[in-house]
Amino acid sequence: MNRGLIITLIVVALAVGGGVYGYRNHKQTTEREMQERRAAFDKAEAARKAEIAKKNEDAEAEARRLAEAKAVAESEASAKELERLRAEQAEAEARRIAAEEQASQAIKARERLALEKQKADAEARVELERRVKAAAETEAARLAALQEISRLEQEKKAAADREAARLAALQRQQELEASEAQKIPVISRSILPSDYKRREHYYLDVEMQNAENAKPPTRPKPAGQSATP
Repeated sequence: MNRGLIITLIVVALAVGGGVYGYRNHKQTTEREMQERRAAFDKAEAARKAEIAKKNEDAEAEARRLAEAKAVAESEASAKELERLRAEQAEAEARRIAAEEQASQAIKARERLALEKQKADAEARVELERRVKAAAETEAARLAALQEISRLEQEKKAAADREAARLAALQRQQELEASEAQKIPVISRSILPSDYKRREHYYLDVEMQNAENAKPPTRPKPAGQSATP
């Protein structure tokens, strides 16, 4: 065989072997790098997924916290609203009871005023009847008093007329008697000197006799006249 050809074949064989080895080495290196890249990528992906999972967990925890806080707030708000509603209901009930009490008191007051009015009206009617009766009695008493006064005045006038007639008759009688008495002689009181001691007794007897002579004759008095003029 030709030596040159052998060398060429050896060189080619070495080249081919080196190429194969180099290819294998390159392939192994490439595969290793790819595996390292894949491992780094997987690690980064795992870290990213872990970070995402942690963020999700944190978000879920925050959401749960917020939900719990919201539930607590809503519960407290509901409790406050319920308390407010109960307070309003209690206040409304108190107002209703107060209104019913006021209405009851108003009804009682109205009934009391009605009874008082009825009583006052009855008392007013009784008082009016009493006043009317008293006025009638007073008027009757006044009329009776006027009648009595009129009767007394008539009696007084009749008595005055009778007295005037009696006085007129008496005056006429006295004038007549005076006229007759002028015709009766009067005894003189002159006495003699020898009877000087008996003068006082004499004068007294003369005056008594003259007075007796001056008296009118006794007549019967008219009926209905009193003894004293």
